[in-house]
Amino acid sequence: MSAARWHVGCDRCDAGGWIGPRAGAVDAWCEACQRPQSLAAGAAAVCAVCGTSLATEGLRAEELYGGIQHLAAVVEAWRGNPAPLGALLPDRPRFLTDLSPPAAEAGDDAATVAALEALATGAFGAARARLEAVLERSPRAARLWRALAVAYERLDEPGFGEWAWTRSLEHLDSPVARLARGALRARRGEFTGAGADFERAGPAFEARWNRAALIVLEAVAHTPGLPAAELLARARAEVADLTSYWSSPSVGRLLWAALTERAGLLPPRARAAARPPQAASCADERVLRAAELELEFDTFWDRALVVHGYAALGLAGEAARTGAALAYDLAASLVGEPCLGGAAARPIAAATEAAAGAIRAGDPGAALEALAPLLAREDLKRYRMPCGHCGSGSIGVDEVDDEAAD
Repeated sequence: MSAARWHVGCDRCDAGGWIGPRAGAVDAWCEACQRPQSLAAGAAAVCAVCGTSLATEGLRAEELYGGIQHLAAVVEAWRGNPAPLGALLPDRPRFLTDLSPPAAEAGDDAATVAALEALATGAFGAARARLEAVLERSPRAARLWRALAVAYERLDEPGFGEWAWTRSLEHLDSPVARLARGALRARRGEFTGAGADFERAGPAFEARWNRAALIVLEAVAHTPGLPAAELLARARAEVADLTSYWSSPSVGRLLWAALTERAGLLPPRARAAARPPQAASCADERVLRAAELELEFDTFWDRALVVHGYAALGLAGEAARTGAALAYDLAASLVGEPCLGGAAARPIAAATEAAAGAIRAGDPGAALEALAPLLAREDLKRYRMPCGHCGSGSIGVDEVDDEAAD
């Protein structure tokens, strides 16, 4: 059975070794000792020298710089600056649609082929003009109305896009057109029409998610506080196969985003920065605290979403409560990374420990000062660690063999 293998090496000396399975054994790497080791198949992956967990599938050190970035962004939000954390958060679409351009078919004339080629290559303005001309001659071609609708949407012309999807549906009912028109209707607040489209969009995940999203967003639009529990249960029942993957949609994630957006659109109000966490400074704060409990997952991305929301709304007490807790957990994880156990990594380890200590002491400013040198290190930016053998190079994965044989 074949499996990937990784070679770890220094860019200045010959220190290094392979990681991954081979016939009857597993090659491993100690990220603390920076030495290769060989394990019998099924043996515990623990360094015989220092007792550190061995790397057998890539290097954990490659995640170190990203972890430091995440920690710094959370601490910034804790201090009231949500921008760095906002730049890390995924942009999850509220409604799922398929804007793939339809392909040319046998029998299409030259003008139609040229129009569809323009759409496929991203020349949306040219495609719109060509398609409008073609449809003047062939107004019953549902496929070309779909193409024109895609061009309008890509050009950020939702009103024309909705009109073109409607023309396409007049000639051929399809889940793709129902999803697209329903999403455009929902975005402009026409929930009844959107619901009718989504109900006829079929059983695929995209349709089920859109129906769930519509329930959530309509409830947020029409309910001053938190949507009723039965509505959220209905939404979750539509999409029972949600996952915790960082960019996947979920009812709780969408609910949080919609509520923070709604709170930000309301008239400004006093949000007392010095209020203790147990005392809500406004109705929005009470609703958002309840919405925290509706998040289905406890990943970094879910907790970061909450910290960012509070910071963006200026709810300093809540940003500090949630941000400090998340920062504490991230810092504890960083301090325990195997790659920080060796002598060459002592300056990095000292900085992470200083940041962790500042976080425990409730001092986000000092934590950021400790992290700043790490964010500037070129070796960490390149997902490498200082080499403990030559003292002048950096060590990391320099080769991957995806076709390694037994």
